[in-house]
Amino acid sequence: MIDIHCHILPGVDDGSKDLEESLEMAKIAHSEGIKKIINTSHYHPSFEYETGEVVLEKLNSFNKLLKEKNIDLEVIVGNELYYTPDIIEEIEHLDFNTMGNSKHILIEFPPLNVPQNLADIVYEIKLKGYTPILAHVERYARIEDNPNLIYDCIKEGALIQINASSIIGKNGKETKNLCTLLLDHSMVHLVGSDAHSATRRRPLMRESYDYIRSNYGKDYADDLFSRNANSIIENEELEIPNPEKYIEKKGFFTKLFKR
Repeated sequence: MIDIHCHILPGVDDGSKDLEESLEMAKIAHSEGIKKIINTSHYHPSFEYETGEVVLEKLNSFNKLLKEKNIDLEVIVGNELYYTPDIIEEIEHLDFNTMGNSKHILIEFPPLNVPQNLADIVYEIKLKGYTPILAHVERYARIEDNPNLIYDCIKEGALIQINASSIIGKNGKETKNLCTLLLDHSMVHLVGSDAHSATRRRPLMRESYDYIRSNYGKDYADDLFSRNANSIIENEELEIPNPEKYIEKKGFFTKLFKR
């Protein structure tokens, strides 16, 4: 498996606090069957997180240490950009890393204030030459209210990532139900752990992979947990299924995630 969303490098953001914790996260990931991790350190205009060369130096040093410790895991460069209108306007001049130095960028939005014009933002990012991956969309209240915002974003060229823990209900029933809705309508392309530590938010993906494999088939599970992520690392175009628009069911069962 490939973990496309993880905060494993030590001391660069609100993820791993030190090298010891990063090594423990690596051991957990390896035990889960994860072979590659894209380190998605936060790039946030309001916080003094490490960026640019500092992150690259830590990444190279950490990969050397993994080899010395005989941990069969590769950490790949990336960032998680926090959306602001200014970031999109200035993106060519920002000191951030794309996903594996590809044209793909991972971008997150304010959980309680996702822009209504999400598809327009995707369009603007595409005009800049990047393919946006929308991070952990199941966490956004506006998506719960209107899942077809994701449909519109996919049609504009976005890729969609959800967290492994959300799929199996570890972030609440409504979040799990929203993940199910998105999965049922082919509106998910990538699964990541969004791990931040070795204790509270760990790089766990095996249980979620098994759940997807059991409920949707091995091919779909392999796409979400491995093949699509590998295509991003290789800077290749993804072959994704056409999304299906969500049609709200009236009556007793009004919305899947409101049951």
